[in-house]
Amino acid sequence: MEALINFEAEQAVIGGVLHDSASENALYAIETCKPGDFSTKANQIAWRAIQALSARGQYADIVTVTELINTREPAYQISYLGECYRNTPSQANLKAYANIVREYGQLRAAAGALNAALTVLHDKAHEPAERINLVLSELGSIGADESDQQITNLKDHQAALLQHLGEITKKGGNITGLSTGFENLDYMTGGLRNGDLVIVAARPSMGKTTLVLNMLERIAITNNAPKWALFFSLEMPAQQILQKVYASISSTPLAKILNASVMDNNEGCARIGTAMELMQQSRLMIDDKGGQHLTQIQARAKRMAIKQGSNPALIVVDYLQLIRAEGESQTIRIGNVSAGLKNLAKLMNCPVIALSQLNRNLTGKPTLINLRDSGSIEQDADMVIFLHDEDYEGQRDEHSLTEIIFAKNRMGRTGSTFLQPELHLSRFSDTKRLPEAKPESQAKPLKKLY
Repeated sequence: MEALINFEAEQAVIGGVLHDSASENALYAIETCKPGDFSTKANQIAWRAIQALSARGQYADIVTVTELINTREPAYQISYLGECYRNTPSQANLKAYANIVREYGQLRAAAGALNAALTVLHDKAHEPAERINLVLSELGSIGADESDQQITNLKDHQAALLQHLGEITKKGGNITGLSTGFENLDYMTGGLRNGDLVIVAARPSMGKTTLVLNMLERIAITNNAPKWALFFSLEMPAQQILQKVYASISSTPLAKILNASVMDNNEGCARIGTAMELMQQSRLMIDDKGGQHLTQIQARAKRMAIKQGSNPALIVVDYLQLIRAEGESQTIRIGNVSAGLKNLAKLMNCPVIALSQLNRNLTGKPTLINLRDSGSIEQDADMVIFLHDEDYEGQRDEHSLTEIIFAKNRMGRTGSTFLQPELHLSRFSDTKRLPEAKPESQAKPLKKLY
């Protein structure tokens, strides 16, 4: 079995940098190699000292490195630095040596992850399915390294921008991202952008699940060319989701589907038949496993993308506060979840919509401070959308409109638009109407300011 070590390359990297730490080759090595890439403690100590001096903007030679190590590791054999220096007469191949050290370091990290994975797989403290997801999440990080991200000249991205502009022109509209299926929402957003985390929040029974399901329908089911999308439903089982989708696409009251009275006449049967035909082209994938950990959601999304052969057009999570994650408090836990979902959007290169609860003491229109449990949600989100209805606490009728408030939108408009709620049909519709002014007798009294 091959030993995952190249000791000569490690010494050559240390010695090469000690010759001239300000050279291009030395700077490349300092950026590329990490202390953990070196196989011995002596080499790791030397490399930490070199990187520390470089970070301070100081020259790293035998004298300065020796002085720093003496303050940190008095027992260190300083003569070893001289050995590395003498064994590396030139910096000519320093970049190649640095790449060798980095590659062997990654191989050892992979071996360590595999050993850790075996330990996790035999850990009876976790359920078997959770063990598998933890292992997949750990193994998925092998080889991922932020230092591999190249620094580029901004002008080098012009070709991609021109291609993007050309695609928008072909669409013949102002949609630069994934269409939501609603003209009013697309006008405000310009479409959902890859890598964005979108928060949709509202008080209970406002229709936030219905709204995102409508988006998923129009992207993955009723579209002329359906794109595959992934819905993590931590609260509602798949059967109930299907019932709501059937109500929406067949224009049948949900109550008639629940009690099967839709089948009492030929018209109802025909509507269900049409819905069944549309569902044959569905590319909407449902994961209704409850109580999932953040790492499970990330791992299951990656596995489904591999199975589908491409990243999804959209991922929806219903809802954020039900996701399990580490954290000493609810605020820290929710902060870790929102950060993890943002990372998932970037990793999968698609928009991620997460539904969220609002604080129970909300009165009037919601604002960003009403997001429940964590200010991190606002920070991590690229877009925050609230659903609001002035008649929420009163009697809704066919004239009621749902206000869609864009409280945060990094790359688009903020403000409000409106949708027509048809919640008995489990759907919303575009509308050009504006809310009607209420008679003075129905207007809510102003709060006293004294």
